[in-house]
Amino acid sequence: QLRHPEELNPTSASTIEAFAAAVDAKDQVTHGHLRRVQVYVLGVAKELGLTDPGLLRSLEAAALLHDVGKIGVPEHILNKPGKLTPAEFEEMKKHVTIGVEILSAVEFPFPVLPIVRHHHENWDGTGYPDGISGNDIPIGARILMVVDCFDALTSDRPYRAAMSREEAVAILQERRGRMYDPAIVDLFLAV
Repeated sequence: QLRHPEELNPTSASTIEAFAAAVDAKDQVTHGHLRRVQVYVLGVAKELGLTDPGLLRSLEAAALLHDVGKIGVPEHILNKPGKLTPAEFEEMKKHVTIGVEILSAVEFPFPVLPIVRHHHENWDGTGYPDGISGNDIPIGARILMVVDCFDALTSDRPYRAAMSREEAVAILQERRGRMYDPAIVDLFLAV
C-alpha cells in the first residue's frame, strides 16, 4: 500500500460499498443515482484530462459517498412530495457536514472529504456549507455538482417527475457561471 497510495485496501473499498448501500436503502427513490453519477463524473474527469490517480480515486469514491449524510436527515424531509420549507431546507443542507463527520472515521488514502463537503458550493459563492466560490471549490466537487444536478433533474423525485434531457440541459445552461463552473458545464454538455 505504501507503493500505491492511490489504491484502497479491501476494508476501505468494502466500507465505501456499505455506505453507498446505506444511502440507497434510506433514499430508495434515487436508487441507481450514485452509480450513474460515478460513471458521469469519471467520464467528465477523463475529458478534462485529469490523470492524477489519487484525484480519480477520490472522484470515484465521492460519487458514491456524496449523499451519505442523508442518513442523518429525517425521512419525512427526504421523501417530501412538495417543496421544502426554509426550516426543512436547513435540515437538508446538513447532509454535507453529517456526511463528512461520518466519513472522517475512514482513512482514505486520497482526498474524498473535500469533494463531499463542497458538492453544494456555488460558483458565485452562494452555496453551502462554507460559501466558497470559483476555483476555491475543489475541482472534484465542481465536477460532481454538475453531474449530480443533471442526474437528479432527469430522475423521478418525490416532489416531481423526471425532466427530459432537454429541460435538464436548459437548467444547467441557465445556472452556468452562477451555480456551476462554466467550463465544467460546457464540457459535460459537449460529451
